[in-house]
Amino acid sequence: MNTLQENPLASRLVKPLGQRSLSSSLANALKFARVVLSVLFAVAVVAAVLGIPLCILVSTHLVSSKVLNGPGYNMFSTWTVAVPYLLYALISIRGDLLIVRRLQSVFASFVANEPFAHDNAGHLRAIWVTLVVIEVTRITAWVLMHALTAAYASATAVTFPSGLDDPIDLVRLFLIFVVLILAEVFRQGTQLRQETELTV
Repeated sequence: MNTLQENPLASRLVKPLGQRSLSSSLANALKFARVVLSVLFAVAVVAAVLGIPLCILVSTHLVSSKVLNGPGYNMFSTWTVAVPYLLYALISIRGDLLIVRRLQSVFASFVANEPFAHDNAGHLRAIWVTLVVIEVTRITAWVLMHALTAAYASATAVTFPSGLDDPIDLVRLFLIFVVLILAEVFRQGTQLRQETELTV
C-alpha cells in the first residue's frame, strides 16, 4: 500500500473514478485536445475559405499555378482533389471537436463518481452519430476525388492525400460499433439505476 502512495501514477491506475484518478487525468488531456482541435478547426476554416477559390482559379488558369508550387502542394494544384479534401477536413475536425466536448461531459461525471449519470447515454449516442457522419463524409470525399479526377483531370498527375487511401476503413467502422454498444450499455445502466432508486 505504501508503494501506491509513493507512486502517484500507480495510484491513479488503481483508482479509475473520482478526483485524482485516471478519469481526472484523461479529463485534463481532453481539455488540451479541445484547445488543439479548436486551433486546427480555425486553420481548416481559413484553408477552406482561401484554398477552395484559389484552387478553382488555378484550374481555370486565372491564377498562375506557380502559386501552389512547393512541398506538399501537389494535392492542392488540382481542384478535383483539393475541394473534396478541404470540405472533408473541415467537417472531420468539427466533428472531432464535438466528440471531445461530449467526452469531456462524460469524464466529468466519471470524476464525480457518477458513471451512470443521466446524460452519459445521450453523449455516447451523439458521439457514435458524429463518427458515422465523419465516416460518410470521408467516403463521399474519396468517391468525389476519384470521380472528379477521372472526369476532369485524368490527363494530369494527381497526388491523393494519404488520409483518404481506402474508401472503407474497418478500424473506423469497428470503433463506431463499439461506441454504439457502449451507448446502449450506459442507457440500460442508467435505466437500472433509476429503477433501483425508485424502489429504495
